[in-house]
Order: sequence, then C-alpha cells, then structure tokens
Amino acid sequence: MVSAGPGCSICQRAIKLVKQVAEDVPQIEIQELNVVDQFERLQELNLFSAGAILINGKTEFGTLPALPQLRERVYELLHHEDHSLDQRSH
Repeated sequence: MVSAGPGCSICQRAIKLVKQVAEDVPQIEIQELNVVDQFERLQELNLFSAGAILINGKTEFGTLPALPQLRERVYELLHHEDHSLDQRSH
C-alpha cells in the first residue's frame, strides 16, 4: 500500500517505485490509499506521511526509500514468507 494524495509529487514517486519492484515480483498487489478518501483508514494505521509504503499492512517506509532499499526489503519479506511456509509444511 502507498499513501497518496492528489497532486503530491512524493506520492507519485512512491507509487512509481512500488510499480518498478512489482514488475520483478508479480505476486505483489499494489493498493493506493488516497489521503482524502481514506483518511480514517490512514488514521487507524497511525500513518500521517505522504508517500509512505506499507507492506502486508505494516508501515515499512515512512519516507520515500531508494529503489534498491525497497527492492531489498520486499525480497527479505518474501524470503521470510517462503521460509515460514516451508516450516509449516513439515
């Protein structure tokens, strides 16, 4: 999820970063949380910064990360998720 507001350049860069990572990782589902339309949801998440990036409902980046940093975190989480699934199947 990416928090985004209309006309926000930081938000648009955050969305672009997430889409770049999603090109490499097809299992990523992108959801944009509009700061105007979904203000209550953002309050529930205790999220007040534009362009914040959430992964699996948890704020991973409160500020705009570099592409390699975002990519690395996504791969870490995917690896952890795959490892957890392997553990459960044994």
